Amino acid sequence: MGSWTRRVVAVAVVAISAIAVTAAPAGAVTPVGAWKGNTYWASDIVGAHAQGDSYVSGGRVYVTGYIRDTASDGHGACLKIKTWYNDSVFTRDEFVSDTDGNNSSYKYFSFNYPVGTTEYIDIQECLTESGSIWDEAPGWQAIVSP
Repeated sequence: MGSWTRRVVAVAVVAISAIAVTAAPAGAVTPVGAWKGNTYWASDIVGAHAQGDSYVSGGRVYVTGYIRDTASDGHGACLKIKTWYNDSVFTRDEFVSDTDGNNSSYKYFSFNYPVGTTEYIDIQECLTESGSIWDEAPGWQAIVSP
């Protein structure tokens, strides 16, 4: 191999190494931190109030918080949490509900997911009746994204 060829190969190796070092690590996610399902988001519905926190610790993404039934209307409050993974077409769906009505209690929850494969986590408030979803907010709110 001539000196010109060796220089070209060396430059190519350095360039590829630089790209590999500066690339974002697989599964890097950004939690929003404190979040709240409220009237500024499509994830809100009257009669339910959800809020919590999202953060990364020890190689896991944590979503914690509570759902509260804010209306004495015969419907409980619920929260749907949908987690999308970068290595699967399937989602992990969580459902948390509070049926005590009129701000009298809170249903706390805590879920965690692997950092390396978690891509998005979305929330949506809903109302429940007899254990089934009766109505839901018109959209979802991202609380964790790449």
